[in-house]
Amino acid sequence: MGAGAIGSLFGGLLAENGNKVIFIGRQPHIEKIQKHGLKIKGLIEKQVSKNIRAETNLKNLLTENFDLVLLTVKAYDAKKASIQIKNLVKKKTFVLCLQNGLGVEDEVSQILGKNHVLRAVTFNGAYIDKPGTVTCTGLGRTLIGEPYSQNLKKETLGIVKVFEEAGFLAEASANISEEVWIKTLVNVGINPYGALTGKRNGELIEDSKIRELMVDTVKEGVKVAEKMGINLKEDPIRLMLKTAEATAKNLNSMLQDLIKGKKTEIDYLNGAIVKLGKKLGVATPLNRLLTVLVKSFEERFRRENQIWSLNIHQKVL
Repeated sequence: MGAGAIGSLFGGLLAENGNKVIFIGRQPHIEKIQKHGLKIKGLIEKQVSKNIRAETNLKNLLTENFDLVLLTVKAYDAKKASIQIKNLVKKKTFVLCLQNGLGVEDEVSQILGKNHVLRAVTFNGAYIDKPGTVTCTGLGRTLIGEPYSQNLKKETLGIVKVFEEAGFLAEASANISEEVWIKTLVNVGINPYGALTGKRNGELIEDSKIRELMVDTVKEGVKVAEKMGINLKEDPIRLMLKTAEATAKNLNSMLQDLIKGKKTEIDYLNGAIVKLGKKLGVATPLNRLLTVLVKSFEERFRRENQIWSLNIHQKVL
């Protein structure tokens, strides 16, 4: 559900390995898949035409029985998408939330029930090159777990195995909420700075002043996490810098959203840190500033129909 870049990458490789997959997405991309299948390029080269079906209308799927729904819409659309797929979620259907940021699984579980909801974080990277084609830019771990239980069901472990067999570096996590926090803190440090400066990830950490601000931004988030009793097994600052270095040539997803005139996930990243910090009495001035600035950019990019964004980011593109 939400066959954009990440959804298409996951769905394509799952289908390639013999799983029956239905893509639900936007018209141009879906039409190309219907006619020609899905092309995957970049770090993975595949032309997927078997075991796939593509739809834009959910009503065409009401008679289907799904074992798993991959919810790969943006964080701010997860609740709305949950309402749309509610009639597709049967007694034994699991819904895997694969979004950036904090709080998505809570919004989804309010609609579908906690017993249906799984959570994942992925360090894979992808973008839609053109309708019907997805480019894989990064291959990393995908962690899958149950946000409301540390005792993993056999079905969850089975889902992880299916992902592994499809070629993903998939792992079961008994503490997926902590993994979500760690990935969020990585994004909190990288995404808004790339979005506001137009710089690639590697360029951000090459600038000593920006790098220092990125570190301080993550430190604010760490203080919030510690106040909440979250056990961060990895150092988010080290991982953030390592991720930026490993994806040095990437335009991060928040910058891509701005360039396309789309809404960003800032409210589920830095904005979520601000909201929780305020509730817990932890100061988060950098995250607050970044949230305000990115939201201001969103409005201007949309209002000026991307003309300003194209001028500002010409060198980057």
